[in-house]
Amino acid sequence: MNGITALHDKSTLLRSVEHYCYQIAFYVLDNASDAAAASEQALLSLAGDPRFASAGADERRGMAKKAAVACAMLRARERCAANMRKEPHPHVANE
Repeated sequence: MNGITALHDKSTLLRSVEHYCYQIAFYVLDNASDAAAASEQALLSLAGDPRFASAGADERRGMAKKAAVACAMLRARERCAANMRKEPHPHVANE
């Protein structure tokens, strides 16, 4: 198999889980732009994993789910940290 064919095959495999990654990320984040960024990171992670290309369909779907959840949670932590930096003083109830 030449390099172009291998790249095409990997691209096809990634496309097969692209929407699934987005759905999972959106479920976790409830925000379209964050879900798009998280699913992009998940797909990049999968593209770099040599096991992804040789896995069966069910295993690839499981790998995609795990990557999407991990990237969505990372995105949520980053968003939370950014929001904490914006708030100069913590608010105390009944103050």
